[in-house]
Amino acid sequence: MYTVDVINNQLKLNYSNRVEYYEFPTFKSISSGFDTVRGNYYVIINFIANDKNNSLRLYLVDISNQATWTDTSIGSQNAVEQISIWANTTIKVVTPTNARLPVIKRSSGSALTAIPNPVFSISFASTGTANATIVVNGGSSILKPGETVSYASSDPNIFLPNAFSYDTSVAGSELLIAYVI
Repeated sequence: MYTVDVINNQLKLNYSNRVEYYEFPTFKSISSGFDTVRGNYYVIINFIANDKNNSLRLYLVDISNQATWTDTSIGSQNAVEQISIWANTTIKVVTPTNARLPVIKRSSGSALTAIPNPVFSISFASTGTANATIVVNGGSSILKPGETVSYASSDPNIFLPNAFSYDTSVAGSELLIAYVI
């Protein structure tokens, strides 16, 4: 006997002395079937992989904590639908309501100005004839004419900290600033 749950955006299988986790984004398909040899219903999960023999069978008769996942045709469909719901609600889908927005602007003659946060990535290019200043996490750096600096999150789902500002108040300084919010 084992239990099946969802935790940390993963399917968790808990056997008597072993725990396994399966990440929902690796799921290719979820379906049910009937094993004529054992005489039991099961759920089969196929995974995204290069080989074609990468699947997991969950025999419903062996699952102890899902009351509606009975060893019947209806129980197997209940299990497929519940796992599908779990997978769908834990995978972040980019939609127009949470899509990223690129912003580009040019600044000249501005005193210390903060970048609206949070951002996924940001780039500063000094396009003027005088030095410009950028401030990152409280530390300032001079950007000489022609120099460029960029910062990007290593994880596409994580924002950079609220830590960017710039100063183009020196005559002749100018920054071209591009960022993604």
